[in-house]
Amino acid sequence: RVLVKSLSHLDQEGRPVFVSDPELKLPLSAFLDKLEAHESMGSKQPFYLGKVPLRKELPELAEDIERALACPQRLYGSCFGDLVPTGVFTYFGCGRNTTPVHWDAHENLLLCVCGTKRLLLYPPSDARFVYPCNDFSRSAILPFARFEDYSPELRGKFALVRDARPLEVHLSAGDLLYLPSSWWHCVEGSDERNMILNWWFALHPDKRALAFAGDGNRHGALGAAAAA
Repeated sequence: RVLVKSLSHLDQEGRPVFVSDPELKLPLSAFLDKLEAHESMGSKQPFYLGKVPLRKELPELAEDIERALACPQRLYGSCFGDLVPTGVFTYFGCGRNTTPVHWDAHENLLLCVCGTKRLLLYPPSDARFVYPCNDFSRSAILPFARFEDYSPELRGKFALVRDARPLEVHLSAGDLLYLPSSWWHCVEGSDERNMILNWWFALHPDKRALAFAGDGNRHGALGAAAAA
């Protein structure tokens, strides 16, 4: 059995937006059956195998990845602090699986294994334009929606969204992205099966020292995020 996300809603473009961490376990074969049904018949895929720690859930796969000569952790791990103890994670889905706007406290290396991924990246300085909510690591704005497409009611409620300046990134199989700590982002997978591998690291000691040495709001905010 593997952990999957199942709590989602359809957005204005019909994408399933998964709104929680994995909360359900089901046989891997059942997940793959649903994925293949979507690819062959276009049926809805109600599950997203997202944020799954491979050392815990599929340890034999984690071992193969960690032994590979081209493993990003092996090649670039010295640029960061310690890898999180749970090791490499995977996200595997289909049907334009979408993750809401949020930020992570760790440095992130993201490798696209198959399919494609589209991301909108907002720098930490855009935080007030994306309306943090809940524990302030999540955003209340709609993922991938342009301000011009908001209803009049939402334009009034989220008026500052127009001032955000996100970067749009497209990843294909073999592409590797460095996503810095504290950058807001949302992620959309391709309609066909798509998989990424994720490595989360602490800040490099030199970067952490710079973050805490700053005397302005920008550095203070980065330091607080790194300590979270």
